[in-house]
Amino acid sequence: MIHTLFASRRPTLGVALLLTGVSAVTLSGCASDNKTAQDSPASAPRTGAPPQGVVTRAEADKILDHYQEVNNKANRSRDASVLATVEAGQLYARSKAGYEQFSTRSAKGKKALGEPFYYTKRSFYIPPKGDWFAAQAFTTGKNRTFMIFEKSADTDDSWKKVASLFPQKALPEPKTQDGLAATADAEATVGQLAPGGVTEAVEDLFASGGTKEGKKLSQSNKNAKSILATHKERGDSLGPQATVNFFPITPLHQKTYTLTTSSGVLVIAPLAHKQESLVKTPGLQITPGKSEAVYNRTPRSVVVDSFQGETVVHLPLQGKPEILDYGYAMVDSR
Repeated sequence: MIHTLFASRRPTLGVALLLTGVSAVTLSGCASDNKTAQDSPASAPRTGAPPQGVVTRAEADKILDHYQEVNNKANRSRDASVLATVEAGQLYARSKAGYEQFSTRSAKGKKALGEPFYYTKRSFYIPPKGDWFAAQAFTTGKNRTFMIFEKSADTDDSWKKVASLFPQKALPEPKTQDGLAATADAEATVGQLAPGGVTEAVEDLFASGGTKEGKKLSQSNKNAKSILATHKERGDSLGPQATVNFFPITPLHQKTYTLTTSSGVLVIAPLAHKQESLVKTPGLQITPGKSEAVYNRTPRSVVVDSFQGETVVHLPLQGKPEILDYGYAMVDSR
């Protein structure tokens, strides 16, 4: 990934509405099966040797070291093909978009991209079986990051990072037994929501302001309020001359990951939506902002921006789920 702390709120995209014979106006666009998870997985009696995980702690450390080395190398030269050897899914799409949009960054942002980063204070959450594991660390001692690495057909059968989040505070601690992390059924309801429903619930905050599936989420914490503000303010800068709406789209990598905690389940889920800006009056056009122009600089009556991202949400056994962090990047504009 481009190792900059992603602001939770989606970046605002500048566009301009062109009126024939009038000065340009600047705009800113910006199923559950009713199964219920238990408080914790049943503990099977231990027999023989300790269980082995997807990888060992030493192997996980080496995978993170390799990712760190290759990512730093890719960032120096902004080489997406190099980065593709250690990243996949929407995380790779976000990083690649950052390289593509490099010219739009501030001088400080351009300099920061080439500066190396290092993972410190590492911890790993390794399931007993499957094709993924989680890692938590600090980047050069400052920013807490929570990551998912996967080795599957979707990652070319290589260990690649597929999710990366930067929660501002410590996440609920995943439970372990014999050093291995306990996972949960993605379709089993935990409290008010199943892990597999997290993507739809979070995207509903953008699309409807949380009037549908988003009702199941806590809307009182900072992250939920930020998304709801984006929904509410989506058309403020355009006024009555155009509309802006969000529509869920299919994430590039659709897998949801779960880790059991003492009070519920920690869910790392994919996010994706498009932002559609549409003029209401014939003769008006939208001039793409700097980032949008990287993909299509032609003024047009409708601009559709595609966003890919991830979120980490805690599903408590009691109470409403909380969005602990989320991140997006615009990966295309048409």
